[in-house]
Amino acid sequence: RPPRWPEGTGRIGCGKLGAMVLRRTALVAAVLAAWSCGVARAADNKEQVEQEFEVPSSPDHEAEDAAEAGKPDNKDGLVEEWDKHMEGFVPELLLTFPLAARSDEFFYEELPPDSRPVLIRGGFFASASEETSSVEFSITDPKGNIVFEKKDEAEGLFHFVASDPGLYTFILSNHKWMQEKMVTFALGKGNETHLQSEHLVTIEDHVKAIDKTLIDIQTESTYLWIRQKSHMKAVEGIHTRVLSFCVVEFLVLIGISGFQVYYIKGLLSDRRVL
Repeated sequence: RPPRWPEGTGRIGCGKLGAMVLRRTALVAAVLAAWSCGVARAADNKEQVEQEFEVPSSPDHEAEDAAEAGKPDNKDGLVEEWDKHMEGFVPELLLTFPLAARSDEFFYEELPPDSRPVLIRGGFFASASEETSSVEFSITDPKGNIVFEKKDEAEGLFHFVASDPGLYTFILSNHKWMQEKMVTFALGKGNETHLQSEHLVTIEDHVKAIDKTLIDIQTESTYLWIRQKSHMKAVEGIHTRVLSFCVVEFLVLIGISGFQVYYIKGLLSDRRVL
């Protein structure tokens, strides 16, 4: 599906989207260049035995990485926050559904006992029939404590470290009396970070890195395209209302003018000659 961009005018959104795509394309080009250099070095050193290198990891390091990625950052915009905290994000759930007025929608994520701390990430976006509209979103841990909350927001990203095993609840609420909303919700867990250039040795590792980058671009583009489509519908709705108002105003003006001509003509025709 075509990419979708955040709030703002279409021209500015397309410019930012182009810059993002250029950055991602440059990353892919850099990976391909590194792969070409590796192939050249392998051709010059045919006698050297190729050894696969794996990035060392331990439970402590994984917990530290998850905690670092789960730190909140409210100063950045949506795109900057996505680039900083949502790298490598692959949603296990990506759903668009109608949220009726005065109703709540619940989603659940359960962590098994004796599980390591895991990073849970995702985002949501809400819109009405022709424009963006806010909802209330909250996340509660197995003990019932609120770990994340947003009130009267049309969109948002969340990322936190789930350290307690049990059932985590994600609640989307629409407290409007008459307005139904369309909500897009994405959810995934894990901290899948990209391999560094010094870790890439074999062709298989290069291919995996390129595949992960392309999946990241596809996921981000899908999410942003849904947002951009809603904004375009809002602009089209405003344009239709303005055009209808102009037509009604023109018809009223013609009617008043015709009435004035008829009234003045009647006065002149009923004039008595003394």
